[in-house]
Amino acid sequence: MANINLMIVDDHPMIREGLATMLCNCEDIRIVGSCEDGAEANRLACTENPDVILMDIQMGATNGIDVARQIIEQRPEIKVIFLTVFEDTEFMRLALQAGASGYILKHVSREKLIDSIRRVYTGEKIIDPSVMNTIVNDYVELSRIAGKPEESKKQAIQFTPREKEIFFHLAKGMTNKEISVVTHLSVDTIKTHLRNIYRKLNVKNRSQAINQGTKYVNLNLNYHCDR
Repeated sequence: MANINLMIVDDHPMIREGLATMLCNCEDIRIVGSCEDGAEANRLACTENPDVILMDIQMGATNGIDVARQIIEQRPEIKVIFLTVFEDTEFMRLALQAGASGYILKHVSREKLIDSIRRVYTGEKIIDPSVMNTIVNDYVELSRIAGKPEESKKQAIQFTPREKEIFFHLAKGMTNKEISVVTHLSVDTIKTHLRNIYRKLNVKNRSQAINQGTKYVNLNLNYHCDR
């Protein structure tokens, strides 16, 4: 069995440590580097010679997709797997265009993560089933509204289930901290989701997002999320 040199890039220390602990007993995977930003990732990619990199998409001011593109342009033999919270087909598309070999959500099991690392190492491309389901559902919905121009603008903006959940709480006037408590996500993760919502709506703040977003999201006052 081949030894796979793995590097971890994530701005949250607990995630880096958790991944290292999760993978430390895997005989064929050796962690050769761990860092929190793009500059360090570029440096370690050159000095530690990883075969596979597990990378987050949003790391503070660092865009993981840009970092991956830079690394792959310099070292095309390196395989990059994005390990992210974003069930977003647009992020997935940009990631694959940058040369990534995998797009996996952070709730993945240990067994599935290890299997994905091994398969990417051998040349496969891996996309999380949740994101793939979103792609299929989007395709079905777009096919359904073909020839219905009155619905085209509404369908141009697609929120993920998590974004819809956060937007619902946003529209109720909840703060980032309050949303963090009810969704069991960190405040930084809430901020990242909100930035993505603002980007999709082409707005700059919470009030603009609520005004624009209610045109595209059906707000059910009895909304309940089982996540």
